[in-house]
Amino acid sequence: MTRLFALLSALALGVAFTPAAQPAKEVGEYVNKGNRADSARATLASHKLPNLEGKWYSAGPFDNTDKAGFDFAYPPEKKVDLKATYVGKGDAKVTWKEFGAFTPGKIVDLQKLFPAFRTNAVVYLYHTFDSPRAFKLPISLGSDDHLSVFVNGKRVLHEEHVRPAAPDQDLAYADVKEGTNELLIKVCQEAGEWAVYVNPGLPDIVPETIRKRLDRDFPPKASVESTNVAAKNEEGSYKLTTIPTAADCVLEVGGLAFRPDGKLLACTRRGEVWLIDNPTAANVADIKMTKFATGLHEALGLYVESNNVVYVVQRPELTKLTDSSGNGKADEFTTVCDKWGVSGDYHEFAFGPARDKQGNFYVTLNVGFGGGHQAKAPWRGWCVKVSPDGKMEPFAYGLRSPNGINFAPDGELFYCDNQGEWVVTNKMHHLKQGKFYGHQAGLRWVKDSPFAGKVAEKVASGMWYDGTQPSQKKWNDLGRTLSWVKPAPVYPDMDPPCIWFPYGRMGKSVSEPIWDTTGGKFGPFAGQCFVGDQTNSVVMRVALEQVNGVYQGACFPFRSGLQCGVNRLAFAPDGSLFAGQTNRGWGSLGGKPYGLQRLAYTGIEPFDVHHISLTKDGFALTFTKPLDPDSLGKKPLSVSSYTYQYLSNYGGPEIDTRAETVGAAELSKDGKTLTVPVSGLKKGRVYEFRLAGPKAKDGAALLHPEAYYTLNELVK
Repeated sequence: MTRLFALLSALALGVAFTPAAQPAKEVGEYVNKGNRADSARATLASHKLPNLEGKWYSAGPFDNTDKAGFDFAYPPEKKVDLKATYVGKGDAKVTWKEFGAFTPGKIVDLQKLFPAFRTNAVVYLYHTFDSPRAFKLPISLGSDDHLSVFVNGKRVLHEEHVRPAAPDQDLAYADVKEGTNELLIKVCQEAGEWAVYVNPGLPDIVPETIRKRLDRDFPPKASVESTNVAAKNEEGSYKLTTIPTAADCVLEVGGLAFRPDGKLLACTRRGEVWLIDNPTAANVADIKMTKFATGLHEALGLYVESNNVVYVVQRPELTKLTDSSGNGKADEFTTVCDKWGVSGDYHEFAFGPARDKQGNFYVTLNVGFGGGHQAKAPWRGWCVKVSPDGKMEPFAYGLRSPNGINFAPDGELFYCDNQGEWVVTNKMHHLKQGKFYGHQAGLRWVKDSPFAGKVAEKVASGMWYDGTQPSQKKWNDLGRTLSWVKPAPVYPDMDPPCIWFPYGRMGKSVSEPIWDTTGGKFGPFAGQCFVGDQTNSVVMRVALEQVNGVYQGACFPFRSGLQCGVNRLAFAPDGSLFAGQTNRGWGSLGGKPYGLQRLAYTGIEPFDVHHISLTKDGFALTFTKPLDPDSLGKKPLSVSSYTYQYLSNYGGPEIDTRAETVGAAELSKDGKTLTVPVSGLKKGRVYEFRLAGPKAKDGAALLHPEAYYTLNELVK
């Protein structure tokens, strides 16, 4: 009674009360700070372990012209002396300065350090920390562009990248020693933005229960290490074979398609078209390559009409190549359409063509990159339609880097776009005539399009604007200064993506979508869509559905471990899938600069989530095999969700992340479908599923425990 009175009195006075008979609380708790990065650092601090917070220093810029600075060891790599003076880029005086604004767990803008140097530069970042013991510390990193990491004088990471910085792009391990440790990071920029991301993870010396709590609350993104493990597991169902290339062939694949005779055509970024005989031969020595055409300008797509006729999209035009003699070499080059513009900006790629049943071609046109207007030339940021007789018609707008356009089996047109300005992460759209898809640079050419009148009506009515008078703005201001345009969703014609690809976990540079029309020759996913990723060197899978007439659905990991960035996909007559690859200027995992690989179904059915369907009260997950009910437990999966902001930034984070309330799951009679109630479903969110290790009845482990569903419409 006396102890209870003392406790109540202490609480009334706001005083902490500790019973005398109980020991003090041990150091080391799990600390939830609302996101993975901050929670990891706070948890490390709770365990009295280094979390990389504190003073950071920077030294630069040094020169990186022609990437020479990446492999060159400037003085800081040999020894860090905070009092030293160096000669840097352009003979600039370089000293170490405290980097006051450096924050672990955030993307840090490095350009602000050296405003006068915007290209080809190197910076070193330095941090020291004390540790009470020796252990191995995982460090999550991201960079724009090339990245090297040194721990106590030993280089632990050296990766060549061309990319925007994002969290969790690379993973390094620091051998931390007891006492003082040194961390040195080198970021080599080429052009455009310049940034870095650094954050520690939880090491093995932190109790497993705490590490699991972090993973449960904030599921980790895929690392290179986990990708390699996944590739080994995937190999059982989908065997990967590398196709040898001719000695004089730099096969930076821009387009890939089979001819009716079973031979494969591949166009390249070097402007060549190669003809590949016996591409599916069991013995790769029987595969032969000959040059079909040359002299094109960065060919990034082709369409095969017959054994002797192929259409190729090159930077300035759509071209028809004809082998009139049938000798395996094109002898007629005919311009079909060259009515779109080219300014010389390196980023003005042209992709396609997709072709409809009426013979019309569809070509997607990249915007420029950085500095000035991104749609300097006509129809950049648009999809254009080209009739069989070569007439061009603007079709849709608001595209950024639409590296992949294709028709689904139902005749509907889709394209994939890449993260960047106005594109918060990679996405897939159902492409419809006259619709706007978010990137504002191409609005400059609306005035010359068939949609000018329609858009002008919306401008006049104020539907697109926030109270200012658009009549005072010239049409050519569109896409330049657009601060007076309301954010989405005030664009009435702006369709949401049917698929958002979470950045990092589901690729970083999506490419061409292609549908499995093999009738089961490629395994259990017939009718579904496959999408390559050019940075992560993976193939992903997409299962779409229509709700209220609107496309939406889920994306899944499928096959990782390819040798180079996957730029184009093509199904062979035997049902295998060919992946055309390139990394020049873009960078990719895998170690090879270009190439061609083949994925063939082994006949061993993978145990995976086949597709996800939205229900009125939640979701239904259908698997490729019947589930073992005993493996499900009380909580077979967790569901979280998030959304994105529509901003001009180069990419952006997932926001408003929240754990969803999941009800009791119900298994269907055939054991293949798990129906899961999820309360409070909302449009405009991505729902992330994490399965807790269910097994199939035959004992197989689940191949990919994660999936991501984009919700645009609710079931009525």
